Amino acid sequence: MAPSEASRWVRSLRTPKRTIDPFLPLRHFWEEEREPGGGAIAALTVLLAGAECPFTCVFCDLWRETLDGATPLGALPAQLRKALAAAGPLPRPAAVKLYNASNFFAARAVPVEDEAEFLDLLAPFSRVTVECHPRLVGPRCLAFAARLVGRLEVAMGLETIHPRALPRLNKGMDLDDFGRAADALRAAGIGLRAFVLVAPPFVPAAEAVEWAVRSAAHAFESGALRVSLIPVRGGNGALEALAESGEFAPATLEQLEEALERCLAATIAATAARGAARVVTADLWDARRLARCAVCAEGRLERLARMNRTGTIEPRARCPACGWS
Repeated sequence: MAPSEASRWVRSLRTPKRTIDPFLPLRHFWEEEREPGGGAIAALTVLLAGAECPFTCVFCDLWRETLDGATPLGALPAQLRKALAAAGPLPRPAAVKLYNASNFFAARAVPVEDEAEFLDLLAPFSRVTVECHPRLVGPRCLAFAARLVGRLEVAMGLETIHPRALPRLNKGMDLDDFGRAADALRAAGIGLRAFVLVAPPFVPAAEAVEWAVRSAAHAFESGALRVSLIPVRGGNGALEALAESGEFAPATLEQLEEALERCLAATIAATAARGAARVVTADLWDARRLARCAVCAEGRLERLARMNRTGTIEPRARCPACGWS
C-alpha cells in the first residue's frame, strides 16, 4: 500500500475528534524520573493542544485531541503558563516534558514566533523534553537548544526495527532517517529519548518481545539515553481492522513485563561492562486494560512502576488465581 493510500485508509477508519480549546492545556502531571547517571528528578509532563501531526501512523491515536488547522499564534505559551500556574511551586532541579501530539519543530504545530516566550517560561527547568519526528530534526531544533537555559532532549519514535513492520507503519521514515537525526542531536549535545513499541502491527505476537528488546538496543546504540517501551493498544480503527485480518494483536501485560525485564537486564549489564548510563522504562498509561487477571493486575502494575523508578528487576510473585509467576 502506497503511503498516500495508507494515510487515506487510516483516516477513513477514524472516529470524530474531541473538541478542544487551543488556549487550554489538555492535562499535566508530575512524576519522578530516574536519571541516566543515577538519582531521580521531578518531571512535569504537559500535554499541549495543537495542530495534528502530518504523519498518519497506523498505530497512532493522538489525533483525537488535536486541531484540524494550524496551532494559533500564542496558544501554546498560554497553555504552558496555565499548566505551570496549576502545577504549583517548582522543585529545584526540575524537568519538563512538552508533548503536543505532533512535532515541536514544525511551524504548523508550534509557530516560530512563540519560541521567545517558550524560552522564558522554560528557563527554570534543567531539562526540557519535546517530541519531534526524525525527519523534522534540523536547524530550528539546534537553534532552539542553543538558546535554552537548560538542556534540550528530543523524544523520537523509533517504534520498531522489524524490517517488514517499520515500512508498513506509515511513519514516513526509515532507520537511516532515525540515525541521521540521532547523530545530529548527539553532535549538538542534545539528549535523545526514544519510543519503542511493544507488539506493533505486522510483528507476529510470538516475536513481539524479541523485537521490542532489539529495537531498544538499537535506540541505545544510536545514542539514546532513555527508552520508553510503549504497549500498542487497539482503539483507533485501523488497528481493529488489522486485528480482523490477523496482522495485529494488542499488547499484553505479560509482554510488557518481559520486555522491561529483558531491557533492564541489558542496561544493567551495559553499565557494569562499560559504564553506559541508560534508562529504560515501561509506559504505564492505561496499562490496566492490558491485564487479564483481576486478582494480580494491581500488584503487577505496581511492580512495573517500582522497576521504572529504581531500574532494578524485582522478582515475580505467583498469582493464586491465574498462576502468573
